[in-house]
Amino acid sequence: MNSLILRIGAILSFPLAVFAAEIPSSLPALSRIAFLGNSITAGVGVKSPADRYSTVATRLLQERFPNLREINLGRSGQALSAQKLDYAQAEVLSKNPDAVVIQWGVNDQYWGYSVSEFVSHYEKLVSALRAAKPEMPIVLTTPIADFRWPENQDVWISQAGVAIQEIAMRHRCHLADTHHALDHQKSFYADSIHPNNAGAQAMAKAIVEALGVPPLSQENARIRFDQGAEIRFRQYVFLPERQGTEPRWTAISDLSPRGMTLDSQIPITIRTAPIYPKGEYRIEVRGKSGTVLETIQATAAWARMLNFKITPKEGEAPFQIQITASTESGTPPGK
Repeated sequence: MNSLILRIGAILSFPLAVFAAEIPSSLPALSRIAFLGNSITAGVGVKSPADRYSTVATRLLQERFPNLREINLGRSGQALSAQKLDYAQAEVLSKNPDAVVIQWGVNDQYWGYSVSEFVSHYEKLVSALRAAKPEMPIVLTTPIADFRWPENQDVWISQAGVAIQEIAMRHRCHLADTHHALDHQKSFYADSIHPNNAGAQAMAKAIVEALGVPPLSQENARIRFDQGAEIRFRQYVFLPERQGTEPRWTAISDLSPRGMTLDSQIPITIRTAPIYPKGEYRIEVRGKSGTVLETIQATAAWARMLNFKITPKEGEAPFQIQITASTESGTPPGK
């Protein structure tokens, strides 16, 4: 794999910390990259159009693809759920992009659309793009925090973000976790919703880095979330015990019948998918050093699920959770 070091300096008209992003050699040549979204994509909140996240990301990618052209399709004040049925074809594919970045979400929350309605429109959009161009790189971004309401909006934002991560997995899309990149830091915002120059730079960095790793798939599914309500992903149910209103991030990767990797500082109850033969199971929790920190016994009954709680020990994350069957239970399903 060839490495690309994206150097930032004279080519940019504003200060930005140098970072490295590795673009895989398998990524096809890019000449037209389309950015879809609302006023955040259009560039509200930054000092000039040259500072919007789409333009910054395009400049960074031009180090690898010097003829790359930005197609900014930002719609201020709009929600994805309000777009016409032919949006994918009429507004996106008609521009003939060979890469697409999708930023929709915060206005769907603001205008009162449910998570399920938003996700339905999002799934249709991604499905249409993937059907038209099966190998085209598509980057999905998670909705950033919204401070326009006095109450905490993390539940909608995080649930939509989880759904987007699952859509990325189903359709082999790259995932840029821009919600995590901005991490509720108001210093990244020009107002209650629009990123400023620094926020736009953080979003651009997340997008470029997302293109530097393989897209999500069934084989490398992973998830990250930051709120205390239940999270459902691939028939698994995660119940984190967040205290207070401060975001507390949880990341789960290497998810398989044999276990998972958990990066969290808060207790979390996990109910698995219905995949285990009836019987008794042993769940070992290992810290980053490999030491077994906890052993949990769990039973798979008629529903073929396991239910257990992990209480992280300080300084030991990430945790390796290994699930093995007792002798009388047979062998757990394979990976």
